[in-house]
Amino acid sequence: MVENERARARRELAFALDLAMQMFRQGIETEVIVRTVRRLARAGGIDDLRISVGVRAIHLQYCPNGHDEPVVLMGSVEANDTRDIGRIGDLEALAVRAGTGEISLAEAERAVGKLATAGPTWPWYVSLPGGCLLAAMICLQANGTPLAAAMSAALFVLANRIGWALSTVGIAEFFQVAAKASTVLVAAISVLSLGWLDGHEAASLSAANLVLLLPILSLVSLVEDAVGDFHLMAAARIVTVLLLTAAIVTGVMVVVSVANDLDILGEAGRVQLAALPLALVPVTALIGSLGNAILMGTPARWWPLACGAGVVTSLVNWTGHSILGLAAPLSILLATTVLGVLAGTAARTLRVPTAVITIPGLTGAVLPGPAMYLSLSQVFAQLPGSWNAVAEAVVSTAAIGVGVVLGLQVAALRHTANHRASELN
Repeated sequence: MVENERARARRELAFALDLAMQMFRQGIETEVIVRTVRRLARAGGIDDLRISVGVRAIHLQYCPNGHDEPVVLMGSVEANDTRDIGRIGDLEALAVRAGTGEISLAEAERAVGKLATAGPTWPWYVSLPGGCLLAAMICLQANGTPLAAAMSAALFVLANRIGWALSTVGIAEFFQVAAKASTVLVAAISVLSLGWLDGHEAASLSAANLVLLLPILSLVSLVEDAVGDFHLMAAARIVTVLLLTAAIVTGVMVVVSVANDLDILGEAGRVQLAALPLALVPVTALIGSLGNAILMGTPARWWPLACGAGVVTSLVNWTGHSILGLAAPLSILLATTVLGVLAGTAARTLRVPTAVITIPGLTGAVLPGPAMYLSLSQVFAQLPGSWNAVAEAVVSTAAIGVGVVLGLQVAALRHTANHRASELN
């Protein structure tokens, strides 16, 4: 291969790798990233590209004649998933435009450079109220009162700002999450001790804010990578999920050790959180999905899709649990499978990222906040059968990722079948 051809191939692959690294940082599925890199390489005349995905790293090798010196590039990402949905849409749109030749390589390089230095889709003072809406709706889904929901929103702001303050001085994410978990529990104990809320309200308040600290999105990506045979990436995300979950438990245990004599956790652990009335199920899901869409940087033009995803997912989950009599993990699996099918279909017909549907839909409708909180509080209060409750809550959380991936694959198979049928006709 002559030198100018090597230089051209290196430039093409450097652009593909740069785009892939930005997609990794946003938590886009590894399979989508690999498919994007191959499409960009083919568009640049590189057909025999070897791709290897490691632990948050991607390795590219191009050796067309089998004996020339290969072009080898590697990139790695150390940070955890960011999940700015607006940025995900921008990256995927850029990949399509570059892969189809709509823009030149030089234009694509300038565009990816601008995306690398651009700020989030929404500034913090816009996204933060979205998180408040989500926290309030999850509190109501845990059968909380309007007062508890309002306090839940305020507590979300407090915990968020504490995490931000710790991040500015370089405190590791583990300790940020632990501090936020401690803040949530201290606040719940305080309002309960002062008599501002009763045990039922304090439980719903804690459930809403603790579940928002769980690495649900990394868990979904973990399942996507494991099913897609990207096992090293899945292993890396397992570490992230376990570490951040351990941070939550650590933060809670610190407070428990101090407040052990108050028997407040025992009181909250014995609270029974009733199911939300059907009339309020789609309402809270709609508002919660909208709040999460804003929190995760979703452009306003996609908000209706996010809200619709939350409503549909919540109604399917309610039907599975209340009408079909399914256990919580199975009803969540059913709901998220439907959500995945909707996301896969929308991605192909409406040209939107699947995250527009999946992330707001699952966070607004099926996060196992009450189950996770009550099971942990029962463990700390040493109540009988508490570990069984923990196991069910963990399975319910895992069912979210499994269901979304299953639905996406069903949508892909359906699209392939329809495409083949159209070709035969």
